[in-house]
Amino acid sequence: MISPRLGSLLAPLCVALGTISCAEDPGPQRLSEWGIFADGATQTAVEGLVEYELRAPLFSDYSSKHRFIRLPPGETITVEDATGRLLFPEGTLIVKTFGFHEDLRDPSSPERIVETRLLERRDGRWLPYVYLWDETASDATSTRIGARVPVTFTDLDGEERTFSYRVPSVTQCGNCHGGRDDIEILGPRVEQLDRDHDYGSGPENQLEHLVSMGWLAAMPTGSRTFVDPADETAPIDARARSYLHANCAHCHRDGGAADQSGLWLDIDETGESRLGFCKIPAAAGRGTGGRSVDIWPGDPDRSILMFRVESDEPGIKMPELPAVLVHDEGVEVLRAWIASLPPRECAAP
Repeated sequence: MISPRLGSLLAPLCVALGTISCAEDPGPQRLSEWGIFADGATQTAVEGLVEYELRAPLFSDYSSKHRFIRLPPGETITVEDATGRLLFPEGTLIVKTFGFHEDLRDPSSPERIVETRLLERRDGRWLPYVYLWDETASDATSTRIGARVPVTFTDLDGEERTFSYRVPSVTQCGNCHGGRDDIEILGPRVEQLDRDHDYGSGPENQLEHLVSMGWLAAMPTGSRTFVDPADETAPIDARARSYLHANCAHCHRDGGAADQSGLWLDIDETGESRLGFCKIPAAAGRGTGGRSVDIWPGDPDRSILMFRVESDEPGIKMPELPAVLVHDEGVEVLRAWIASLPPRECAAP
């Protein structure tokens, strides 16, 4: 594992070598300098830092997540009602901490806090920062080039699992959040935030809470298409499309890092070819697994998509970032969805 100290020593070489990305401002060396947590070990936020959850969260190796937003005093969030995109004011801070409970079957089991990622809105752009927590979660140190952290937990089946968790570099943060465009916010959008969260007085709709705080002028209008992919009462199409948007569309979208693939998986996409139905891949190499189309309606075992999401082999597995492990529950949802599609014969390449 590369130490944060070594990362800070290597940072000045980034421009010359072209291998390590550095934001114009590396930010505070210690996370505590941002003044956002009263207690890092319990992720207790200071006043003005508001926690939120997502309907369809990104899978990150079965990690627990603590998400927060901080706005400058007197500022508000505006909404593009047509897209559900939230437009944040200058000075906004988006915070996401990753940790691991000792036993995934017990949310009250001890939690190891591993890393915190920040996005700061400044000069019309989002600047990324990554911080690696010490063993006691008393503070976290900036790391520009990422790290590998050994993690052990008991999974939902009661099996002990040990693997090398990947803390991303600043470059990798930019690749997922930006692709070939500027860095964008992926999680907090209207449809993702339209769910309940307990702020201390029982469950409350998050959007209504933001309105009550004055952070939103009014409840946004428009459809609500996102669902929790784990919600077995929801239609399988909605579960799968929500899952694909949360886990794949940050790259597989117009302007994303994988838009040249022609496979666009954002929840607003309606074109069957762009969704991969009977679509011959632009270039996948050994990532096809010998299969000919991205999604073969009605047949998961003939679909390249399933071959890739069921693999943990570098160069084949998808999503490429950020996870290392296969998401078994997500695989089940995608399998059920493809199997539910009206069968058809796809043309040979």
